[in-house]
Amino acid sequence: MIKFERYPHIGDLFQFYSNRENREDIAKILCDGITNESDAEKLCVFAWDIAGYINDDCENGVVVLGSQDNSDMIPDLSYELTRLMKSLGYYSVWQSVSDREMN
Repeated sequence: MIKFERYPHIGDLFQFYSNRENREDIAKILCDGITNESDAEKLCVFAWDIAGYINDDCENGVVVLGSQDNSDMIPDLSYELTRLMKSLGYYSVWQSVSDREMN
């Protein structure tokens, strides 16, 4: 099971959005852990999706995890994904996905 140590609310975000978006693949990765590069890439891409969902929900007045504006969690999301991918040896995947998403 993937645990986000410093910012445990990031786990709540992943759970909320994976449920809302019917992403059973993400829920499985969160439960079983990252077992290969494909899992790492899926989780990294979904992290970027979460950032977009947070912004969309804020603009549309959608309350998520008790707040209408969770944009302050985006740096925490980045921190936790960076830490996780470095610890598992998939930091280059996080960098690659982030480079694609920012361009």
